[in-house]
Amino acid sequence: MRISTLVIMFGAVLLLPFSLSAQAGDDRLKELQDASKKEGEGWVTGGAIGLDFAQLVMVNPRVGSGDNRIAFGGLGNLYANYTKGRHTWSNNASLQLAVQQLADADWQKSLDVLRVNSQYGYKTNNEKWSIAGLLTFESLTMPTYPGNFLKAQEDAAMAQAKFLSPFRLELSPGIQYKPDAHFTFFFAPASYKLIYVSDQEIADLGIHGTQLVDDNDPAMGYEKAFHQVGARLNGAYTNKYFNDKIAFSSKLDLFSNYLNNPQNIDVLWQNDLGWQIWKSLSLNFLLEAFYDHDINVLVERPSDTLPDGQLGKRVSWTQALLLKYNYVF
Repeated sequence: MRISTLVIMFGAVLLLPFSLSAQAGDDRLKELQDASKKEGEGWVTGGAIGLDFAQLVMVNPRVGSGDNRIAFGGLGNLYANYTKGRHTWSNNASLQLAVQQLADADWQKSLDVLRVNSQYGYKTNNEKWSIAGLLTFESLTMPTYPGNFLKAQEDAAMAQAKFLSPFRLELSPGIQYKPDAHFTFFFAPASYKLIYVSDQEIADLGIHGTQLVDDNDPAMGYEKAFHQVGARLNGAYTNKYFNDKIAFSSKLDLFSNYLNNPQNIDVLWQNDLGWQIWKSLSLNFLLEAFYDHDINVLVERPSDTLPDGQLGKRVSWTQALLLKYNYVF
């Protein structure tokens, strides 16, 4: 235990330049879920916790070498799964948080995601096929102000997001195909997706995907709810190599809204390549791509139509190299 602690501390120093936002991201969460997974008939429960810390102090720094920094990241996952005969019912709740402080600035959020998932499956006579239904809830827990700060930096600044503003709810009845232990495919031809902003002032910012009350009169503000009905398709691949020392997983999730511009496909693509160093200690390379035509993101590469720092429609990329330690219970 002492040796692993020293290795973790050394790894945190090596990885100081990387953001902790990805350390509590979706691929990290999936790893925790897989690590704590148990099998058996009836109810099976469990969970896992992952923590990250990074700190940097510079006295009389050279020009261009950076600023003092401290950052915390962590996530937790709880699950309760039921299996009996052909019936399966999987439930899990997860919380992902990461905050950082640069120099003398206030604390900033780099990640804040609360998710609850529930999936039911019924295996057909062909065990590769299942009738399935998926319910997903997603929100955040702490207020977010301009600049991703945890409190307002200006007197007139208002929160851009908070708990239930917004939240996302998805209900997807469909079919699942699992040809082997590595591939899984799920298709829902009529999936319902709701984006809801409970605070009207936050909804009127127009940054969370809801629509104008009246396209001809923007002064009337934005709707609190945005209802979508469309097709959902996702596929996942997982495998291990070299005596389970190298693990790779990739998941692609696609959604098309029948009611509004169905040609605009929402995309979430997650990839994780990991090297198991020792027991619960691993080195991972993560890459994620996200696109939703209804949600604007911060533009970091300007163009003729969108200057640097403005909100617009772009593919959002996340990449990180991480040294990670997990505690499973």
